[in-house]
Amino acid sequence: MSEARISNRLRLLNGLPKAAQPGSARRPWYADARVWGSFAALAAIVVWALFVAQWRNWIIERPVVWMPIVVAAVALGFFLNFTRAGRWARDKPIFWLTIVLLPLYFAGLYNEYWVLHPDTVFEDGSRSLGISNEAIRKGAFYAVWTAAAYSLLFIWLDRFRPSQPLVWLLTFGWGAAASTWFSIHVNTWVGQAMATREANADSGSRAAVFSAPFVEEFAKATILILLVVLWRNKIVSRLSMVALAGLSAVGFAFVENILYYSRVWMQATHDITIAKPDEVMLELVMLRGVYTSFGHPLFTIMTASGLVIGLGARSKLVRVMAPLGGFMMACFGHMLFNGLSSTNPIENLMRPWYMALAVVGILIISLIVSVVGNGQLLKARLTDYQRAGWITPREVQVFGGPLRRMKLLFFAIFRGPKTWWRTTKLVRRYTELAYLRNQMTRGTVGAPGDSRAHDILHEVETLRGVALTDYAGARLIPPRKKKSAPIEVPDGESPGPLTSNYPPPSLPGPAGVGGNWPAPR
Repeated sequence: MSEARISNRLRLLNGLPKAAQPGSARRPWYADARVWGSFAALAAIVVWALFVAQWRNWIIERPVVWMPIVVAAVALGFFLNFTRAGRWARDKPIFWLTIVLLPLYFAGLYNEYWVLHPDTVFEDGSRSLGISNEAIRKGAFYAVWTAAAYSLLFIWLDRFRPSQPLVWLLTFGWGAAASTWFSIHVNTWVGQAMATREANADSGSRAAVFSAPFVEEFAKATILILLVVLWRNKIVSRLSMVALAGLSAVGFAFVENILYYSRVWMQATHDITIAKPDEVMLELVMLRGVYTSFGHPLFTIMTASGLVIGLGARSKLVRVMAPLGGFMMACFGHMLFNGLSSTNPIENLMRPWYMALAVVGILIISLIVSVVGNGQLLKARLTDYQRAGWITPREVQVFGGPLRRMKLLFFAIFRGPKTWWRTTKLVRRYTELAYLRNQMTRGTVGAPGDSRAHDILHEVETLRGVALTDYAGARLIPPRKKKSAPIEVPDGESPGPLTSNYPPPSLPGPAGVGGNWPAPR
């Protein structure tokens, strides 16, 4: 095994990206396993969509639907293997994760729709109303505002080393599709197992208290574990993990709110004693979408906090017990929340609600402290490289302060998209450098961290010449460069000599010393 492969394996074991290997010859396409693997993966997805998925019969009967799917899969295969941009995307794990998860998300939501949409007829002839399309549209309209507000908040919180927008989308989709699909089937099965033969008012509360917390928290946190395994070098702070956990919880709450709002609308419109169904629905919207909207994000953040503590610890015991403790704390809080709301009227829940607000306030204060602490950490670790002479003190000030970084990126916007993109990349590299240094000082990254730090410093040196590195003395909107007008020459006049009147070269002339170059022979 070559030294380059050994170095890359050590990097992967430490959670670092591979090093580029210049000079390596590209294999011909017919001998490259990645080419055949990508075509095989796309073929498997198409076969699953056409012959295995729940909607297979509907698609097969309509060639206008399945033919574009096949053509798109073939075109995507050629794009991934025979274009430069496609080969770049093919080597990214996030691309394949997207290709796999998005169809599964669609399948999960499709299955949920057909579970909840039709009416349910019981053995005694009674009927349970399904959820109509009109009710789903109304529920989605009211649920989307809460989801949008919380999503923007968590995306803003992921600010020091932000994840890719595709990661945000996949995390939100996991909570909205995968977690809800898993929870609805498992909770239904547990509810049937806990049901009694006699009428019991508490039969519906048992599953909500003893089953739903564990099932839902496990489903929401699964994407966090997957991201930690695949991108542990990207998730370097508590803020990153909290932001991703919040997005997963917001996605789950979004779909759950749609179901709750839709069911209330269906019940209100089929009850002759309710004159205004909209008012009944708005009461639930205020309760779930405003007053208690912090529930799911709060519990999932507890699990994320345990994961962060485990990732940053050197003790194996802490690495195992911290995530488990965070998960159990989230389940306990969820059980308490569901138990109180299921067994008490709203009038008796004011005191627990104020206590929950106090917990949320403590969490917000801790996140603010984390933001300030991360800014100080960036400055402290970049100062290490400044002392070694790799970066300047001004760069430590600009790239180590959260507000200064935002101001630099804002100035870069008015320098054009290329400058803004390169400046954003430069900010990311400085941030990665600081967190890498922090991991090395804590002992969680070994000797391969030095090699990665050298790669980052070389990339920073390249970006300095093409990105905006400082805003001091610069105008927000730079002045436009005026094009010099061509000199107008009057008719009949010469514009002047095109070259200077140098004396003719002498033969042979002094070569290598001052004077004219020798005349060509």
